[in-house]
Amino acid sequence: MSSNDIGVDYARREIRQMAGYVPGYQPPPGSKIIKLNTNESPFPPSPAVSQALSKVLAESNLLRRYPEPQSLELRRVASEVAGCRADQVIAGNGSDELLRILLDTFVEEGERVAYFTPSYSLYPVLTRIRGGLIRVLPLFQDGSLYQPCLDDIKLFFLTSPNAPLGFSFSNDYIRQMVKDFHGILVVDEAYADFAQDNALSLLDEFNNLVILRTLSKSYGLASLRVGLGFAGVDLIEQLDKVRDSYNLDRLAQVGARAALKDQAYLQKTVALVIQERQRLTAVLSDLGFTVEPSQTNFIFVTPPDGYKAVTLHSDLEKAGILVRYFSDPQLSHGLRITIGTEAEMDQLITTINDLM
Repeated sequence: MSSNDIGVDYARREIRQMAGYVPGYQPPPGSKIIKLNTNESPFPPSPAVSQALSKVLAESNLLRRYPEPQSLELRRVASEVAGCRADQVIAGNGSDELLRILLDTFVEEGERVAYFTPSYSLYPVLTRIRGGLIRVLPLFQDGSLYQPCLDDIKLFFLTSPNAPLGFSFSNDYIRQMVKDFHGILVVDEAYADFAQDNALSLLDEFNNLVILRTLSKSYGLASLRVGLGFAGVDLIEQLDKVRDSYNLDRLAQVGARAALKDQAYLQKTVALVIQERQRLTAVLSDLGFTVEPSQTNFIFVTPPDGYKAVTLHSDLEKAGILVRYFSDPQLSHGLRITIGTEAEMDQLITTINDLM
């Protein structure tokens, strides 16, 4: 046996057989590229964030000590913004960590985890790591949203607004889905700040509902990796047992609190993103693109006849503009385009006009 084979031979069978999650390409710092491929905010975070972080960095003694282990002050601030109790909130190292915590807390090896496809491609990766069984369900049936039977499902991930298509599930749909469900329904609301509605109002109706949020999109804090989970007190208590000790560092906690407190800044930047989303949708529609209705900070578009999505993706990359192309047969006909600043959208529109 060569040393190169050791990792493969010792790894669990599930790990050897699975493919890992592939995140969107991140160009090196300083690259002169218009980055519209990973749905980050086109705007910097609230100025209050840098002010708060500067205070921490100025007190050098703080950095040698562990952070507050439960992120209690962050949970309190988040609960005020969400309109719930502080003990209904958990904080994670991005919502991705909260997805892992949910699986580790509620899913036994061999139990079924379900989600619609297309949706977030991290769900199957984390489920396989945990040893859960996967059930993939179609989004639509006979032209309408599919209402699945969940009798043998332990946990269901519902991405709303959906990524990568961009539409939201109504609260009536979510209520219908969860009311007779004997497992855990996780509504993954990474893009909810750009949507007309969200599921937070359903929290007190159901004790098997978990809602996830992230500060990576609308708040412009992707580098700090902060996610929030909202659920009933009993569920949060169990999730807290599985959470890593000191899972959020001091800078992440301080920066997230400052961002959450500046709701005026959030509303201003979200409004600008929605304005550019509407403008880009109208322009591309006039050029013959099919644009899916979006409640997010991105749009999913299908190029006109005669122009393949994979070709347009390559041509845009050569022109210094990154968008997201998925090889999945369900999605390979289109591109996901993150909404950028007005100047970035102008450049994208000009480039597409030139290419076509």
